[in-house]
Amino acid sequence: MEAGLNTARVAHRAPGRLSDAAPFAITLICAGLLSFLSGGYIFTRSAPLAVVYLLLAAVWVWCLRRRSRPSLLYLASLAVFGLFVVWAGLSVSWSFGPDLSWIAFDLAALYLAVAAVLGLTPVRGLQLRTAGYGFMAVAVAVGVYAFLGKVAPEVVTHAHRYARLDSPVGYWNVLALMMVMGLVVALALGGDRTAHPAWRVLAAAAAVPLSFAFFFTLSRGGWVVLAVTLVLYFGFTTTRLASFATLVAVAAPVAAVLWRVRGLGTLFTATSDDALRTLQGHTLLRWSVAALLVAMGTQAVIILVQRAVPWPRWLRVAAGAAVVLVLVAGGGGGSWRFVESRGGSAWVRDRVQTFILGTDMTDSGEGTGRLISLNTGRPPLWREALEQSRSHRLRGTGAGTFVFTDHRFREDGHVVKNAHSQWFNVLSELGVVGFGLFTAAMVMFIAAAVRNPFADRRDPLRPLLVALQAGIVAFVVHISWDWDWDMAAIGMVFFLFAAACSSYLATRAADRRRSPVDAAPESAMAVPEEAPAEVTLPKPARRRRIAAWPARTVAAVALVLLAASWLVPYLAARDASAALAAAGDGDTAVALSHARRAARLDPLAVGPLITESLVLQQQGRNGEALAVLQKAARLQPDNYQVFYHQGVLLLQAFGRKQAAIAALRRALALNPLDDASRFELELATGR
Repeated sequence: MEAGLNTARVAHRAPGRLSDAAPFAITLICAGLLSFLSGGYIFTRSAPLAVVYLLLAAVWVWCLRRRSRPSLLYLASLAVFGLFVVWAGLSVSWSFGPDLSWIAFDLAALYLAVAAVLGLTPVRGLQLRTAGYGFMAVAVAVGVYAFLGKVAPEVVTHAHRYARLDSPVGYWNVLALMMVMGLVVALALGGDRTAHPAWRVLAAAAAVPLSFAFFFTLSRGGWVVLAVTLVLYFGFTTTRLASFATLVAVAAPVAAVLWRVRGLGTLFTATSDDALRTLQGHTLLRWSVAALLVAMGTQAVIILVQRAVPWPRWLRVAAGAAVVLVLVAGGGGGSWRFVESRGGSAWVRDRVQTFILGTDMTDSGEGTGRLISLNTGRPPLWREALEQSRSHRLRGTGAGTFVFTDHRFREDGHVVKNAHSQWFNVLSELGVVGFGLFTAAMVMFIAAAVRNPFADRRDPLRPLLVALQAGIVAFVVHISWDWDWDMAAIGMVFFLFAAACSSYLATRAADRRRSPVDAAPESAMAVPEEAPAEVTLPKPARRRRIAAWPARTVAAVALVLLAASWLVPYLAARDASAALAAAGDGDTAVALSHARRAARLDPLAVGPLITESLVLQQQGRNGEALAVLQKAARLQPDNYQVFYHQGVLLLQAFGRKQAAIAALRRALALNPLDDASRFELELATGR
């Protein structure tokens, strides 16, 4: 197996400051909390945490005295992404739903803050391990909670409605991505010879619940991302054989357990039989504990063999090449035989056409059969985005407004808020300008985080670095067919990984320029086998880069203002919810007060205005209610709900049939499949 580098105590090296790990730890804590708050997708749940995070970031920036020197490529990435964020903010001025664009801008600006603050923080071994192993701990916490829905359904009840796991994140495909990103970090730690054996065994143990949770998401995109991630990791890591041994130690018992319980129906399909679900869940629990123990025991044996048997360099290189060959040949050969058995290239062309046209009628709801179904529902949404982009090619409809596009172009009764592809989503919402900026930023972030993947292979932390780099690519691949971008939990992790990798490479390069001694991380120094445990080297002269106070002041103020930008719509949303609750209780005076305060806090939203109009109607003040709806129509002339409520009010309170018909027809033009608008129009026309 790969022979690791000896750990030695070297005097006067360039250690990473413990305080520099603080922003990475805080970001991970925030991502973990967001994971248990619907993944950060629901604005009213994520906003308070985002505000606290941004204020802490402002404090960190203000107190930052020593900064790193990011690579020019990473600075360019920040600049281009910053332009994208500015464009998203400017889209409020022409947006179909300016209140939605405000929130979308806040989310993108939060990501920019993560990338900038962490990218300017020096990263050495301590900080890189904090980012990688800290995320693995978060992923394990999320995965264990998700898996408890299967094995202890009487205690953790989130898996009752669907057989697929999605909690606590709230979306199974994002949960699958998170498990994959955590799994590859576990493989890096499990194959790291310089790590303590206990940590390596724990890494294998951590990979077991990650694997079970991943499987029970039954995510097709998750399997694609898993394949991409493993190919990237094993293609560029320096611990192929040891990591592959860890993968086998984990995957074999997990696969054996899944095969053993394949006949337990409640694990793969929804059921209303709680007693049977609990019984079968406990069966899975017993087998999964056995798989955990087997994985840990196998990993311990692997470590003992690795330490006991000498592995010459030529044998390590040959073994690593063999691992890559097995993975490539196994995957490629298996795929070829699978395709050939079904008709070869003609079958592939037919499957592609079926996917594009959406004509696959295979059930894609529950069970493992969905993994081979092409009934994804994505292509129609992508066509909607393309159709909308043709009429608003340059600027789009405004950030966060795909729901208006779906209202106008959807082919069935389902309403979605995202095109299920960030590329199509950006093209529809922000036009070719936003699409170009977003694409360039993502490509540049990847390039800055990876640089030359074949360089510096003697770095003992290279396996962890490659694992994080593979996670970065996994995220960018996955957003091609899903809406991960809108879930702050996984979005923050992407920018955390990108910043950590880029800053680590930049800091390491700077240390190498100052002194070869500083080029090695503090976790392990490359010394010969016969070298003494203590090596004393002269302390190199080092210059500290002091962050100028004007720049720190500007950055801190910007972060505080961004926190306020999150806070204001959050307070407006709270008042809007309170207005609806009070109206439901019949307290119209309180409801009206809350609705008007919500409208003042968020003057871009029509929701509070519609609520205010409904409350005024409850009070019999129909003229004022109509005036409020007219104000809402001027604010958002492409929002069908405004014209629907206007038409109903004109018809029922004023008897103005022609005006009501015009308003309802306008509502149907904006949302042709809205049943309520069609019903009211038929009522008004007498048809």
